[in-house]
Amino acid sequence: MTSHRPRERVALLDAFGELDDVAQELTGLPVEVVRAERVPSGPGVVALLLGPSTELTAEEVAALPDLRIVAVTATGYDHIPVDAVTAAGAWVTTSAGYCTDEVAEHTLAFVLDLLRRVTVLDRSVRQGRWDVLAARPRTAAGSVLGLVGFGRIGQAVADRAAVLGMRVAAYDPTAPDDAFDQRAVERHHELTALLAVADVVSLHLPLTPATEGIVDAEALAAMKPGACLVNVSRGGLVNHCALADALTRGHLAGAALDVLPTEPPPPDEPLLALPGVIVNPHAAWYSPEAHRRPFRMAAGYVADVLSGHEPAGAVARPRATPRDGKDLR
Repeated sequence: MTSHRPRERVALLDAFGELDDVAQELTGLPVEVVRAERVPSGPGVVALLLGPSTELTAEEVAALPDLRIVAVTATGYDHIPVDAVTAAGAWVTTSAGYCTDEVAEHTLAFVLDLLRRVTVLDRSVRQGRWDVLAARPRTAAGSVLGLVGFGRIGQAVADRAAVLGMRVAAYDPTAPDDAFDQRAVERHHELTALLAVADVVSLHLPLTPATEGIVDAEALAAMKPGACLVNVSRGGLVNHCALADALTRGHLAGAALDVLPTEPPPPDEPLLALPGVIVNPHAAWYSPEAHRRPFRMAAGYVADVLSGHEPAGAVARPRATPRDGKDLR
């Protein structure tokens, strides 16, 4: 009796994605694109397009004998067991860069709101007050913007802030000197030194074991009195109990957060009750164009791998021979 091998499938695990966008990038390849609500198992699944809210475990990877690529439809990949994927002979890619402009613009909107106190003044008027001193706006020109992380998005924020006349400083041990020199951005080699001079601190880091909780009580205490914090990266970078305490005591003047440790936040999230805090629903990445872009990028990387090529968006390459035996050149 002849056993029929199941048709190769590409599974989309991200509710934001459209199957048509993915299928269009895979035209001409003998694969079926399917939507899945949970990570599938068994033979035939050659690729996962994985959203940022879907955790992938090493056990799930082991149950996919034909897996050749995990294509993340976002920038961060802290929810991927990279070692397990690469040991199984598969690639890991991300859609880094798909929303650089959107996140940079959202960051700058937060920075300007915190300095000019637009949201706080709006709330004040709605409460019956008509007093410019209710929040005391500050000027952006001449203020110091401190960037923690100076990769693609951090650099895009620096470019925009410089146009407003802001003095930009940054901390990133791994960024090349050229990135700072080309933009006349002050480089700080110690995080505490940056925190001490910045009027607004903005985070642009991935969430890793080294960066988790990097903004803790000690870091917040090192910030200038009256400074503000912006986080559009990952909620786990910040100790939110310590942040709530710093805001309640008046050490910090405000915070703007697009990401939280738990999304959506529970009703008792203390930061929601503080008047100087702006909270958005993880929206910095969004525009109609950016909504579709990461899926097309991820599907393109899948097409690369299935065609025997190295994907441009790779963050980790196979450590074992790919399961189909093909040698990538």
